[in-house]
Amino acid sequence: DLAGEMEADRHQLSRMHYINKLPLALYECPKPTIAKVNGIAAGAGVNLAIGCDLVVASDRARFSEIFVKRALTVDLGGTWLLPRQIGIHRAKELALFGDIISAAEADRIGLVNRVVPHDELDAFVDDWANRLADGPPLAMQMSKQLLNAGLTSSLREALNAEAMAQSVNFASEDTPAAVTAFFRKTTAK
Repeated sequence: DLAGEMEADRHQLSRMHYINKLPLALYECPKPTIAKVNGIAAGAGVNLAIGCDLVVASDRARFSEIFVKRALTVDLGGTWLLPRQIGIHRAKELALFGDIISAAEADRIGLVNRVVPHDELDAFVDDWANRLADGPPLAMQMSKQLLNAGLTSSLREALNAEAMAQSVNFASEDTPAAVTAFFRKTTAK
């Protein structure tokens, strides 16, 4: 009956709005995020991975925007993320065919930052995570926000936002310590 179908539609829409909080939280997270892909990332898994700031894949990893093979449309932010990550034509190719691509192909088209040997994946991601954890949190947070905003802002808007961010950095404790460390040829702590 029609009332039952309408209620099911409302339930599905409500469910999707709830699920969509996850990619939005990744995008808005003030700290840098790293996706570690070791195996197959399909459908929402691909979109969660590319929703992170950095994506590292094992040479055994594979990727598929499999939605079309399940009579579904791309979700979890994929329609917004994919074209920005790999361009509109490649995004359409992945979305409309749902083919599985290798880690090497994902690297070639810009879907991932790095592909590393399977046995080195954990150590590589741990190294990146430690390097990020040791970095200046305020500068990294603002850089992430500026880069995300830069996708839709004009050059003038980006320059103004950068100037504001730099003025905040110069007023923080991190910048003077980093400048001193640079001149002393040491590492800021």
